[in-house]
Amino acid sequence: MLLTTSLHALTQKIDSIINSTIESTGLLARNIETSLAEIEDVNLEHLLEPSVRKTIQDHIKATLNSNVYCSGAGFASHIEGSGSNKEFWLLEWWYKKADGVKQVNLDLDQATQQRLDFRTFEWFKQAPAVGNAFIHGPYVDYICNTSYTITSAVPVYFNQQFLGVAAIDLLVSRVEDELLPFATDNKVILTNKDSRIVFSTHPRFRVGDLLDISAAKIVFENDYFNLYQAK
Repeated sequence: MLLTTSLHALTQKIDSIINSTIESTGLLARNIETSLAEIEDVNLEHLLEPSVRKTIQDHIKATLNSNVYCSGAGFASHIEGSGSNKEFWLLEWWYKKADGVKQVNLDLDQATQQRLDFRTFEWFKQAPAVGNAFIHGPYVDYICNTSYTITSAVPVYFNQQFLGVAAIDLLVSRVEDELLPFATDNKVILTNKDSRIVFSTHPRFRVGDLLDISAAKIVFENDYFNLYQAK
């Protein structure tokens, strides 16, 4: 389909945001894997040691500082108990503030993390099955920011065993700010692959709603999102 100049610029911006996010999430996952592999005689319970957690935190903070779009980033791990180790949970999550990168203010002892049980979150459940980046959202993140959020997740492996998930958050409000300058002349609607609206310049279609695709025509799509124009 031949796009107008303004629509072409909009689709390029959409691709720029999603590609940057996926690349950063994948790099975070690989950096965590590499750091663990460099620890001599490492075992799973090393994840709870302060020095290892600091290394993971440094990778998370570097991700936040290097990606202009993401608002939060982290690593979530759950290890089932076995004969060689106890069951344990690990959630390292950091976010951007005006005065720098901060850790999410949660009581993250083992009991609290078990009650939180991030294994029920779609970005944690689906990332191992997908293998590459899994994109979840928009959804309201009631745990960290209470805002419409898109999460990119990539699985992390240790000795070919699934260890956890590296993830990055995008605020939908930031996506809107980035896309609006490229969509001033078009009534467009951006959805995820389930037709959930991520961005809209049409007053009838709001973020978070499901789009009735019979009311719009598709003008662009990638592996994660579809762009429509209202009919």
